[in-house]
This record gives sequence, C-alpha cells and structure tokens, in this order.
Amino acid sequence: MTRRLGEGALVASFMLVPVLTAWASTATIAGLPPVRLLALALLALVVLLRDRLGVIAQVLLLVTAVWLAWGLFLVQPGGDGYKELLGVGAGMITVIAMTMAARSRRWLTRLCRAWLIGMLVTGLPGLVELITGRHLPNYRLSAPPWVRASATDIASFMVNPNLFAYFLVVGMTVMIVGWQMEDGAVMRFLYFTTALLAAVLVFFTGSRLCLAAAALLLVWMVVRSRALARTVATLAVLGVLAGLAGGYLPRVLAGTTQFVHDLSSTSGQSRMHLYQNGFWMLLRSHGLGIGPAQFQTLVSQAPWPTYESVDPHSGFTEVFSGYGLVIGSALLALVGAALLAALRGDWHRYPLRQGGTPYLRSLLLQAVAVSLVISPMLVMANSSFLRATVAWAQLGTVAVWCQALLEPDRWRLDDRPPSRTVSPQLPRRYRIARRAAVGRAQPPAHE
Repeated sequence: MTRRLGEGALVASFMLVPVLTAWASTATIAGLPPVRLLALALLALVVLLRDRLGVIAQVLLLVTAVWLAWGLFLVQPGGDGYKELLGVGAGMITVIAMTMAARSRRWLTRLCRAWLIGMLVTGLPGLVELITGRHLPNYRLSAPPWVRASATDIASFMVNPNLFAYFLVVGMTVMIVGWQMEDGAVMRFLYFTTALLAAVLVFFTGSRLCLAAAALLLVWMVVRSRALARTVATLAVLGVLAGLAGGYLPRVLAGTTQFVHDLSSTSGQSRMHLYQNGFWMLLRSHGLGIGPAQFQTLVSQAPWPTYESVDPHSGFTEVFSGYGLVIGSALLALVGAALLAALRGDWHRYPLRQGGTPYLRSLLLQAVAVSLVISPMLVMANSSFLRATVAWAQLGTVAVWCQALLEPDRWRLDDRPPSRTVSPQLPRRYRIARRAAVGRAQPPAHE
C-alpha cells in the first residue's frame, strides 16, 4: 500500500514538471520557483522507489558533480553566483530524476500527456491575450512602462515573450510525438491541434529564432503524415496563386527585406557584441571561465558596446564564458554524441522489410534528432539559458527518450505499432469479395 502511494506521488510529481516549469517565472515559494522544490521531491521519491541507475542517469550525475565543483571553485562572493549554481543543481536534479522515474513505455505516454497539460495551461491564456490584445499584469515587469504599453508580443503569464516561445516550441515537439504515438482518435486530435496552435502562438511572440524552430517542426509533422503533406502542398499552391493574383508578392519581399534589416539593427548588433564580449571573457580567463553569473558584471568592462543589454542571450556564451572550455566542451560532446547516435539510427518505420526499425523506436530517434537540431536556436532565443527552467524540462524530456532508446526491450519499443500504420483496412468492395470467396470455399453443410 505504501509503495503504491509512493508510485502515485512519483507519477504526479513527474507530470507536474512541465506545468510548474511554466509557472516558474510567475509564482515563488520561499523565494524559489515551485519547480525547484518539485526537483527535491522527485529526487527523494526516486531514491526511495528506484533501485537502479540507467546509463543516462550515471553520465548526468558525473557531469553534474564536475560542473558544480568547478562552479564552486570559480564563484565570486557577494554576487548571484551561488544562486545560479543552485539553479543549475536543481535543473540537473530534475533531469536525472525524470530519467530515473521513467522506466517503461507507459511513462512515455505520461510524459506526452504532462506536456499536453502544460501546453493547455500556458497556451489558453496566450490565446486569450492574442484575441483581446490585453496583456496580463506581470507582462514584461522589468521593462519601462512605455514598452509594456506599446509592445504587442504575447507572453501568456510567463512574463517574457521569448521564454513563452521557448516553452511552446519544446511543447510542440512533444505534441508531435504524442500525436504519432497515441492510439485514440480524441487524444491524437488534441495533440495535433495543440501542436498547430503552438506554431500560431509562436508567430505572435515575436521570437524569430523560435519561429524558425517551429517551422522545422511543422516540416517534421508533414514528413510524418501523408495526408497532412497533401493538404499542406495544396494550400501552398493555392496560397501562392492567391498571392500572385492579389498582388501580395511585393509585400512579402518588403517583409523579407525588413527582416534582413532587423538583423543589422541595434538589436542585432547588440546580440553580436554580446557574443564577442563572451569570447573576450573566455580568453581573458585563459579558458577557465569567469565564474557563475559574472557575465552581467564584466560586460560593462568588455570592449564592444551592448546598448544596455547585459544578459548573454546565448546558452553557448553563458556556459563557455562562465564555466570555461572543459565544462562547455563536455556538454557539447554529450549533445553531439546523442545527436550522432540519433542521426545514424534507421528511421524506416515498422518493417515492410525484415529487420526494419520498429515504429516507436523510429519515432523516438527522430524526436531526439529534431530536438537537438533545433536546440541551438532555442538556447539563443532567451536572455538567459541557465535561468530558464524550460531548458531543464526540455533536457529531461530528451534524456527520457534517450534512456528508452538505450533499453528498447525493457521499454517494449519493439511492439507492433498501432494498426493504422501496419494493416490498413481493405476497401469495402474487396472485403465483400473476400467474404464471398471464403463462403464459396467452405463445403456445404449436411443436414
């Protein structure tokens, strides 16, 4: 009975990760985001209820220990360094605990449904914000009043539009997996609709990098569905014809020109200068790193002007400048190894030929590859990568998928896929002909 209650608490904590991740920038408990406290609860539950460490969890534990030890060596007293290290530790604990908690195919379904709940909780307020044009009271709290009054980018209750876009893109990835994995028509419709709605909302956040990532995810959706591919191709042709007939082509060209101009604007230049300053800090520290949360302090001493921008605006800059070449290279090596393994996998869906990759394993291979391909766009989308709890939820999700791929027998990834992908129903006229043939082949009954 006690173990059953513990498992129920573990399932609930596991499924709360995406929801509390979204609330991290809105509510705090004792000054800490709720997802930080959830990480401690998850850790306690997996220590009590799990008796083995998977390969992914072992590697992540080693990386976490080295990362935190080096961060403590570099940390400067009197700043936000310890706070950043606390966030890194809680984030890695979340990733490790998620990997240890999930241990069967059922947990893949739970993971997708947890993200579905999180997407609905954050997406519906964003949709209302888009329709009404009214922002929530916590919208861009750190911005000047005139910016808050004039800005049109939506952020739901996540304060920052870029952070909201980051959450939507990660959730959209999981929605596509759920759409392809679920058997029930209702759940498949929910996943599919939520994924499309997420792409629409990303457009209105104003995050160009997240919009590019969402476009790649839409391409993945089209590749996964022939019916969707035909629909998109038809709509694209009709859209081009309507654009040519309505004279919209000059507007499209003007919008493209404006986009290129924005890249060379003050905002684009400040981004480039932030990256250059990060490289300068790395060289100044001889590759060892300047310490946690020191970028914001030293950027004023750097040679390139950043036009009042002080955050690194790139996970690469934040990690390499703060923690040095060793930690940054180790993290890149882990991501690169996972991406290479996913890309080298056989993506052919359930075997029409002997030895083909089972359906679910192929789906997870693609999910890992797509998630890691779009990650460079996402880590540069928000002002800070390490402070964004969405990043740790994304890493935990990908880590669960990787653990499943390493243990396909334990996770039953080789089971036959849903009947819609293997044995499509014969047309009605063939079914009638088959029944008639079977009836003629049977010997007559004797009275």
